[in-house]
Amino acid sequence: MGTVRLDEPVRWRVWVLGGVVLWAARRWWRVASSVEPYRLRWKRRELRPGELTYAALGDSLAQGIGASDPERGYVGLLAARLERETGRRVRVRNLSRSGVRVADVLRDQVPELLALDPAPALVTVSVGTNDAGKVPAAELRATFGELCAALPAGTLVADVPRFHRGRRAARGRETAALLREVLAGHPHLVPVGLDEVTRHTGLDHRAADLFHPNDRGHARYAETFWRAGFSSSSRA
Repeated sequence: MGTVRLDEPVRWRVWVLGGVVLWAARRWWRVASSVEPYRLRWKRRELRPGELTYAALGDSLAQGIGASDPERGYVGLLAARLERETGRRVRVRNLSRSGVRVADVLRDQVPELLALDPAPALVTVSVGTNDAGKVPAAELRATFGELCAALPAGTLVADVPRFHRGRRAARGRETAALLREVLAGHPHLVPVGLDEVTRHTGLDHRAADLFHPNDRGHARYAETFWRAGFSSSSRA
């Protein structure tokens, strides 16, 4: 069998396509391999003293996965803004873990939160994305209700951001609606609408894995948390 020879235009297109695939694979790997380095960065961040404490609970969104740096995730951005607005240093206790579900936050992170002394000046929660389509609605409703009941007054609790493709998109919307319904029964908490604010965002707000937010996406999350928690109507 003879060797297949490609003419110059075809070779050029193959090279370009191969380069694009390699570029995309490297960007995807950077996101996928950031879980442990980001977790360790947050552990080191806890050593920085502060006059105020900010405690973050949740999953990979709170870890900042998808951002170019953990501090550019929404938790880091909120901490920086709280320092600017108050003029006081903020210690961050990021209790979140990538891949967890609502039940994990209730079992593992809430006890850590309640043991903090002094109590945090700011608490945020973002979880539920990993439950969407995997945990039966009745079970999720009950577990999320337990979580809400256990959280201190004034905690900022988000629904889940919008998925934009396939069957998972519908499941994500259903999960967001369920979380909002449960939250409505806990007026001591402050709801944060990530589902609504991500309704019209596109690929320019997503990381290379097309799932987590990138720097722009995390900045939008941070702004949404801030407006929910520090508007004149929601927080003194």
